[in-house]
This record gives sequence, structure tokens and C-alpha cells, in this order.
Amino acid sequence: MQQFTMKKLFLIGLFFILFGWIITVSGQPAENHETILRIGFYNTENYFDPFADSTIDYQQFNPGGDHHWSAARYKTKRRHIFKVIAAMGGWHGMDIMAFAEIENQFVLEDLLKSSPLGNKNYGIIHFESPDHRGIDVGLIYRKESFQPLFAKAIHVYDPADSSLKTRDILYVKGRVGNDTLQLFINHWPSRYGGLMATVSKRLLAAKILRHTVDSVCQKQPNAYILILGDFNETLIDKGLQWVVQPQKACNISALPPHYDFRLAQGSIKGASGWTLFDRILCSKNLKCAGAHIFVIGKSFHIFDAPFLLEQDVKKMRLKPNRTYNGFTYHGGFSDHLPVYVDIMLQKPDEP
Repeated sequence: MQQFTMKKLFLIGLFFILFGWIITVSGQPAENHETILRIGFYNTENYFDPFADSTIDYQQFNPGGDHHWSAARYKTKRRHIFKVIAAMGGWHGMDIMAFAEIENQFVLEDLLKSSPLGNKNYGIIHFESPDHRGIDVGLIYRKESFQPLFAKAIHVYDPADSSLKTRDILYVKGRVGNDTLQLFINHWPSRYGGLMATVSKRLLAAKILRHTVDSVCQKQPNAYILILGDFNETLIDKGLQWVVQPQKACNISALPPHYDFRLAQGSIKGASGWTLFDRILCSKNLKCAGAHIFVIGKSFHIFDAPFLLEQDVKKMRLKPNRTYNGFTYHGGFSDHLPVYVDIMLQKPDEP
């Protein structure tokens, strides 16, 4: 991997930020824009609003909390998220952008209101989840590209443990062109507390997700299904193995990753190195080129743009430029890299 100095990272990052901003403001469409959907997912790392919230026990991102969250830091975070969406969307722009670790619908509304994204006619889908930290999943979508037909929050619960409070799975069904696309947005329980102590929680989320997918596929065997999220697992772990079962209905499989800049080797970097926790899975018929809707080959991307990374002094090379290191404010983007996929829609006059 090529080594980058901090100055090079800054200059390249500045280019992508300015490039993304310009193209978002100009609104210039990409060639064949009507036939392509770009769908992304981003764990934003604690995108909390700047207000006090007495309705939850978790107070660390309240003003005066342990993280010393403030209006200025919130605005920086909001600006960073816009820059990511603008740069990742390119000339085409993001048709659907899903998020994890957002506090509420306000932060999405404010993101649209306070950036050029507000000129792109985006809608919002969000439900409050019972997560003990008060973080949720949600998404924004271009109304001309995606027309929601149905949305619900799928509660991840343990009948034997009422104390489990984690993020819901967001299920959204909508029209794309002349067909229907079904989305599942995930943020499975973390590994905090140890791998073995938390694996059962993720397996529970996996079983609930797979049960819902099976229910859809029993009624619609040819359903177009896309599953995105931060799974806090790799493909060798039990939860994702439960979801990715080729012999089951709709034949869900994991798309192989491709890196935009070849600067990263995963979507998150921990003590043991890079890991790919942020993934996109899809039903078998979405991988059939020539179908009404299909995933464009090699289009599951990890967006590892230089401005999202910084030098890793301890382990050499690069690591995500995150917002916090523990309780210390670092001022970066996120501890996760965003991911996206391109979906082709056949034109009505094509066979």
C-alpha cells in the first residue's frame, strides 16, 4: 500500500470535498442517470444532536456529558457527513443513503436543511429504536428514484432477556422504475464486552432478519432484496452464516468488496487490524445481469477516500479518521468507512 504523508492526505481530501460539493450544488446528472441507483450505508459514529435528552439514561453526548458534545462539534459532524455523501455520490449522487448511529430524525432533517442536499428532493425514513444509547438506523432517499410503499421497524428482542435494548432493523419496500426493491438496514449488537459474551445477541438479530426475509420470499420468490449494515461480524461468524444460506429462499449472498482507492483493507480498523463489518448482501436474482433490476458487476465498494483516513502511527499505513478516540475528541469523520453499491434498472424499451 502506498504511503501518504499528512500533507498529501489533506490535499487529496480537500480535492474530494470540493469536488463533491461542486457536483452536488450543480446537480449535473451522470450518463444513464435514469437507469442507475447508487445505494450506500454509513455508520456515522455517534451522530448525536446538540441538545440535552432526559428521556434516555445515556447522557454522554448531552451538553456537559463525558464526551463534551457541543453545537460546534455537532456542526462539524454534520458538515463531514455531507462531504462523505457528496464525494461518494459523485456526478450521479446518492439515490438512497442509509445510516447507523444516528440519534433521531432531527439529525437527518438538519443534514438536508443545512446542506446542498436539501436541493435534491430527499425524503427520510426513520423510527425510534429502544437502543440503550438512543442511536438508530435510518435513511434518506431521492423521491424521483425511490417511492416507498411500506416501512417498519423490526424489533430485535430476546424473550428470555428483557434487558436487551438494541437497534431495530429497518425494513423498507419501495418502487424503483417498474419494479419493487426491498431494503433491510442493520446495525447489529456490538462486540463491546467480548466476542463470546455478545455473539448470541448478534445471532438473535440474524435469526430475526432471516425470518423476515424468509417471510418475504415465501410470498415473493423472485423478490429483489438488498441487505445493508454494520453487522459487527465477518462472514465466518455465526450470525452472518445464518443469513447467508444459499439453500434457503431467495438465496441471499454477500457481495465481494472492491476498494475505490486501495488504501484500506476493510471498513473498520481495530487492535487486530482491518475488518470488514460493513457489508451489502443481496438476493440471487439481483446478481443476474439482464434482469429488470441487477447489481452492476464489481460495484460493492468500500469508499476509502484519502480524506477519510489518517496515518496509523502504531501500526503504520492508514486508519479511519474518527470523531473520538475513547473520550478524547479527535474531530474526524467516523471509525467506519462508508460502503455503496450500484443497481442497474432496465429501460422500458429494452428487452
